[in-house]
Amino acid sequence: MKKYVILICVASLPTMSHAQGSVTLYGVIDEGVNYQSNAAGNRLFNLSSGVIQGSRWGLRGAEDLGGGTRAIFVLENGFDVNTGALGQGSRMFGRQAYVGLSSDTYGTLMAGRQYDSVVTSLAGR
Repeated sequence: MKKYVILICVASLPTMSHAQGSVTLYGVIDEGVNYQSNAAGNRLFNLSSGVIQGSRWGLRGAEDLGGGTRAIFVLENGFDVNTGALGQGSRMFGRQAYVGLSSDTYGTLMAGRQYDSVVTSLAGR
C-alpha cells in the first residue's frame, strides 16, 4: 500500500504549477532646509520633513492566480524624517493598507485603507 501512495505522489509532481509573485520595497525621503532671516532679530536654520510630499516607505506585491487574475496588496507607512515619529495618527501603515483582486477582464476590487479615486486618478497610478 505504501508503494502505491508514493507512486501517485511522484506521478503528480510534474502536473503541479506554481504562480509567480513579486514584492517591491519602495520609499521616499523628503527633507528640506528652512532659512528665516529675521526670527526675533536672529537668523534661523531648521530642517523640515515632508516639504513637497510626505516621507514614506512601503511594500507592494502581486501574486498571479492564473487566468488573468492577481492578488494584490499595499502596506505604506508615513513618517517624520527628523524624529522618526509615525504619521497618520501614529498608525504603522497609516497611509495605505489594503488587499485586493485584480482581473484583466473584470477590473480591480480592493478593501482596506487606501487613497480615494481623485488622488489615484491625479497621481496616475
